[in-house]
Amino acid sequence: QVLMHFRKRGVKMEQTTEDGETPVQIVKGTENPNSMPVVDRIALDKAIAQLPPGYRTVFTLHDIEGHEHEEIARMLGCSVGTSKSQLHKARMKLRGLLRQQNAPQ
Repeated sequence: QVLMHFRKRGVKMEQTTEDGETPVQIVKGTENPNSMPVVDRIALDKAIAQLPPGYRTVFTLHDIEGHEHEEIARMLGCSVGTSKSQLHKARMKLRGLLRQQNAPQ
């Protein structure tokens, strides 16, 4: 379910190979294959681990576990607006972290 967010944002999940290689996500609509940002599960997990604790908690509860904002607000003792705000900030931070990981060195 964590990848549902990225699918909604135009990211495609590739199938794993028979060798069990880690699946990769490739952004649709990029004309030049050499410039396609590729994010593997390890990079995604690493980026999620770098999120501040509050962002990571809301991101995990919503995008990974599938909870609604109302449930998250009850669980964390915060408002629905705070849950939505934290999720938005988490996604923005994640995008930045993933871009940094994919930046040419």
